[in-house]
Amino acid sequence: MLAAKLAAKAQDGTSGFFHKPGLSRSDIADILGILPSGLAPHMPIVAMGGKYASRPEQLVLASKSLLYLFGVKTLDGLSRFPSKGKSGHAQRLADFAATLDLDAAPRTGKLRFRIGPATRTITVLGRRAGAKGAPPLFAGAVLDVFDLPERTPALEMRTLPARQIGPDGAGQRDERIELERQDDARLQARPGGGSGRANLEMELRRQKSAFRELRAIMDTATDGVAVLDRQGLILTLNRSGEALFGYDENEVAGAPFTGLIAPESRALATNYFEELKSDGGVNLLNRGREVIGLARQGGAIPVFMTLGRIGGAPSAGEQREVRFCAILRDLTHWKKVERELEGARKEAERASALKSDFLAKVSHEIRTPLNAILGFAEVMLEERFGPIGNPRYKDYLKDIHASGALVMSLVNDLLDLSKIEAGKMDFAFASIDANRIVSECVSIMQPQASGEQVVIKLSLSPALPNILADERSLRQIVLNLLSNAVKFNRPGGRVLVSTALADSGSAVIRIRDTGEGMSESNIGAAFEPFRRLATARPSSGTGLGLPLTKALVEANHASLTIKSKERKGTLAEVVFPPARILAE
Repeated sequence: MLAAKLAAKAQDGTSGFFHKPGLSRSDIADILGILPSGLAPHMPIVAMGGKYASRPEQLVLASKSLLYLFGVKTLDGLSRFPSKGKSGHAQRLADFAATLDLDAAPRTGKLRFRIGPATRTITVLGRRAGAKGAPPLFAGAVLDVFDLPERTPALEMRTLPARQIGPDGAGQRDERIELERQDDARLQARPGGGSGRANLEMELRRQKSAFRELRAIMDTATDGVAVLDRQGLILTLNRSGEALFGYDENEVAGAPFTGLIAPESRALATNYFEELKSDGGVNLLNRGREVIGLARQGGAIPVFMTLGRIGGAPSAGEQREVRFCAILRDLTHWKKVERELEGARKEAERASALKSDFLAKVSHEIRTPLNAILGFAEVMLEERFGPIGNPRYKDYLKDIHASGALVMSLVNDLLDLSKIEAGKMDFAFASIDANRIVSECVSIMQPQASGEQVVIKLSLSPALPNILADERSLRQIVLNLLSNAVKFNRPGGRVLVSTALADSGSAVIRIRDTGEGMSESNIGAAFEPFRRLATARPSSGTGLGLPLTKALVEANHASLTIKSKERKGTLAEVVFPPARILAE
């Protein structure tokens, strides 16, 4: 596979290979095929001899990186360039090739060359092959390069007597190169020295270990992960993906990834993939698509699919195959939860609607006789048709009228609260002068405060702009909070009512009293319907005032906060955010 890719690159000139004219892609693949497949494609490579050359030392192919290493620009330059006044570089390589056994395993050797002012020790992994009686072909790859100082002795060669190697080597001399060993220990000790083959094997083991670790991580992931080629064909599928769709990786390898997608979602998935290829995935990063997957048994699986391009941009002179990654997340559980939540929401809405209808009907049925009770009680109290004989009857009539009024207030509060919760309360939002509303409410509450011996002080901010609110509900909010401040105060207590424009741009209505106050736990309980605190001052009420006030505040897109301490009073704040403030 590597040889074929390098051959294709060598022939179209995209990877910096030089070769003898007339060589086809198949010829180049055959030449490179005698090298081990584990070699990196960027290593300096050279080949000589074989059926493609007229003599054994003639170069037939070399990478540009190898020519650059030797300081030449062409194959002929590598053949002619002398080394240390002796034969050319190509002849030195041919001498090393002659030491290799034919069709044996690749072997490494250290060759020293004088290149310019420096002497370089080059570790070469070479192999010689000669199939079917063809002239021997040598191919080698440079594993390591080490520059020696000028004082390093030059390469010494010892020529042994020639011997016949067999029919394939008839007439050839077996010239064995004996490399100097005196500097080997120093080469091993210095950084970058040592056996290039050992370094290569170590790097290969590291890469394999990293690959196994990455594969284990992918198989541990709960999402299905598929690697695709540019045509959308599946290259790999992790174990979670196998479990999700019911296929083995070998069964879907080479098949379009849309085969895992239901027919109704294939167009969406295909368009997503094509858009990703066209723009490189820049605009689609982290923006997946919700599709319907197709299991092997034919069942539909809700899946969230995210596609992305994997691998960086190729470096100069390198072509890299574009690949894509598909992350497939099973949404079955989330869809079930979504359906349950939707069902619960609809059930709650139905229950709320039933409650509102019930309260509306009950309030209508209660109000009619209740209005009659209140009306007749008022007529009897005024003695319009004659005097009441016993004065105690008047006290009873007063109690009847007060109780009827309390029941009517309770019905009205319940109906308002249910309407707000159901979203059926009608609000007329308009530009409202909050200072005016607060001032009018204080005037209304003044008689009650005087009766309770409570002093109300008013401090309004002249810089407070108008707010967007419903006037009727805002008036009810202020009256309810003022009523509580007076009702739960002590004789001689004070209530300070103020407005302000906060630094954040919010409009704030504050009502502070010096009453009994509440603990932190009682503040939460005070917002619950029909809850009346045991520490509160005895008074009449329904227990709906504060819950209804909070609902009205939120309906006006504002917020209500209560701060209180026992025996130190309470502070209530209604805050309208900047979005509800109207510019003058």
